[in-house]
Amino acid sequence: MKRIALFFILLSAILFIDVQAQDTRGKISGLLISEKKKSISAVITIKSLKDSTFIKTTVSDATGIFYFENLPIATYLVSVKAIGFQTVDVKIEISATQLSVDKTLLLTEENINLGSVNISGKKPLIERFSDKTIMNVENSIVASGNTALEVLAKMPGVSVNQDGIINVKGKSGVNVLIDGKTTYLSAEQLVTRLRSLSSSELKSIELITNPSAKYDAEGNAGVINLKLKKNTGFGTNGNLDLGFGYGKNPKSNAGISLNHRNKNFNIFGNLAHNNNKYQEDLDINRITNNGISNTFFHQYNTQIRSSHNNNYKAGIDYFINEKNTIGFLTSGYFNNGHEKSNGITDIGTSFIKIDSSIVADNPSKNKYRNQAYNLNYKSIIDTLGQEFSADLDYAQYRSEEQTVYNNYFSDVLGNPYKAPLTFRNLTPSLIKIKAAKIDYVLPLDTATKLDFGLKSSWVSTDNDFRFENFVASQWQNDLGRSNRFIYDENINAAYTNFKHDFKTTSIELGLRVEQTNSKGNSVNEQKVVKRHYFDFFPNFSLNQKLSANNELGFSYSRRIERPDYKSLNPFVYFVDLYTFSQGNPFLNPEYTNSFQLSYNYKKELNVTFGYSITNNLILDVLLPDNVKKTLYQTVQNLDKQYAYDLTIGYPTTIGKFWSMDNTITSTYNQIKTSDLGGNNYDRKKVNFILNSNHNFVIGPSISAELSVEFVSAQIYGTYAIKPYYGIDFGLKKSFADKKLNLKFALNDVFDTRKARISSALTDLNYNLTQKQESRIFRLSLGYTFGSNAIKAVRERKTSVTDEEGRIK
Repeated sequence: MKRIALFFILLSAILFIDVQAQDTRGKISGLLISEKKKSISAVITIKSLKDSTFIKTTVSDATGIFYFENLPIATYLVSVKAIGFQTVDVKIEISATQLSVDKTLLLTEENINLGSVNISGKKPLIERFSDKTIMNVENSIVASGNTALEVLAKMPGVSVNQDGIINVKGKSGVNVLIDGKTTYLSAEQLVTRLRSLSSSELKSIELITNPSAKYDAEGNAGVINLKLKKNTGFGTNGNLDLGFGYGKNPKSNAGISLNHRNKNFNIFGNLAHNNNKYQEDLDINRITNNGISNTFFHQYNTQIRSSHNNNYKAGIDYFINEKNTIGFLTSGYFNNGHEKSNGITDIGTSFIKIDSSIVADNPSKNKYRNQAYNLNYKSIIDTLGQEFSADLDYAQYRSEEQTVYNNYFSDVLGNPYKAPLTFRNLTPSLIKIKAAKIDYVLPLDTATKLDFGLKSSWVSTDNDFRFENFVASQWQNDLGRSNRFIYDENINAAYTNFKHDFKTTSIELGLRVEQTNSKGNSVNEQKVVKRHYFDFFPNFSLNQKLSANNELGFSYSRRIERPDYKSLNPFVYFVDLYTFSQGNPFLNPEYTNSFQLSYNYKKELNVTFGYSITNNLILDVLLPDNVKKTLYQTVQNLDKQYAYDLTIGYPTTIGKFWSMDNTITSTYNQIKTSDLGGNNYDRKKVNFILNSNHNFVIGPSISAELSVEFVSAQIYGTYAIKPYYGIDFGLKKSFADKKLNLKFALNDVFDTRKARISSALTDLNYNLTQKQESRIFRLSLGYTFGSNAIKAVRERKTSVTDEEGRIK
């Protein structure tokens, strides 16, 4: 640590001396506004007028302000490019008598006339950059009325299985952020959170496969950041959203967001509510062998899940002066739900010859509560862009789940042959998170920037699992199957990141250091697992502009995936009498080294090739117990995973009214381990995902969208998954100068999205079909009101951003 600290100090000192030794430099600043006096977000490029040498690119902030500093005396060409506006080129001279030049630039909207149709420019649905891919959800018609989890499944390169587990290019372990905040949730709790979040609340989704050192090292498949909508403008403005959907069951959503800003204060908030009722059908055929004979099981289950979700956020920013801002933010949700689960298991010497059956009636109810607070401060130290920011956070999650298992036994004639068996699981859980972080940005000149930061987080989880039997008309606690699991974790981190832009080359080099202390205590079993470890996470990226239309990039990062809190919990969760899951308190973190090569042509065609190797892979596995004739799911460390991926993305225009964006992602995954259920395991598979999105302009205020998805056969852990496809369609009609938008969408037009799974293990014989309600008609209405000028709600990434993603 001392050597690292000394290295950082010496590097900073050398660079600081270099800055002080520079000659007197000038500054170009400006304000971008439209003809309607609205601020504009744009890309601004500055070149030397003498020889057209590229110097620097920047992006205007939410107020439309931009600036270039440390410029030598010369004459420059400043180019402004904004989506939907005509490009502006302006000549600006910096001289010894005028070192600072400030310009207000007026941008004119760019309208393309196609006969009787006018198309105004807007952000495309998919944007691809060298370091990330962005889906602009607010521009999608078919996403209307969907949950955030359903929208996420439409992201190129991302797949979401029927249980809500997220994979990126064939790899699990992605770190999901919401507005830059880690959710700290377990996999199941994250699914619940994303299902409660409506697409009407989403602005965009960012996928970053090789994040810089500024991000927590958590997430071996990279980072997904869901950015929520924010209102803009001085005065008062807002949005109102209403929606209704129906498949086999009704769904509805409503939300409102408000923003008020004056010179010194910005007050903002939003409230969203949705009711979702879904049906899921599960059909399993499996054969077990105890070494003497086969037993055949046919399990069929129908589950109807109802949820009532409420999300809210409120905050205030106080602008002390032009350079200093302090803010407070609170957010949370309160969700309630219940499920009806009815199933039958037929048991016999073949699938036709049944000798007994078990009828299951398993109702459940749940309650989830979250409250989070953030206090933040930001200071712009000088006009060079030197900044300091600090965040203090506290978050608390409570959940209460209760499932009752009623089992009725009958013989081949349907007559009861023994007394019913009834038991229940109660799983109250409490998670507390405290975090603090500071970040410092030091621009050394217009082409060079240093970032430093420190962060500490403290997470405590308390899960009190109670297993109770219904005996003699009352509930009795089964101490042998009940357990309390307490987990405490502290992570301390420091990072530095260096970035420099040359004439045609840019480099970024970073290092993150994390020290982890954890303690897992299984109280009833008297098992305590303590761990202390120290890790280095370097990252490097290089982008080379080969010509005006060709760009090449390379990136590398090392990342970690720690076990989520539920996976460490040794509780036994029942699906039915013959299927259950159990955590593993002895899991170790997994480590991944990722490499990526990218090529971009004309900012349109984008090709990336990636390779990664993961050690101690954390994976859900489904294994048999042939003696008890049961299936159990657990989490295990497997030796290695080798992953290759190739992604090609290309937007194109077919005709005057038809544009499309196509992405194909092909992956090759190999998983190897010396011990999986007592056997060696080595499976490999090539698969691909095709996403094709089509946009149609029907009239000045009418548009349509068609989305096609195809996923080929794949291997995920011990699961062999068959291919599936889905088609979504939507229409949009705008009124009142596009302030009022009516959307109709039909998801999964042909009702083809379902999971068909068999075992990738040779000694396990089962076939599973899982079908969720997916063909859904949706109608939504969105209205924007109030002023729309100048200033947006300030974005911030709090210090608990990354811990929240592991509450799964």
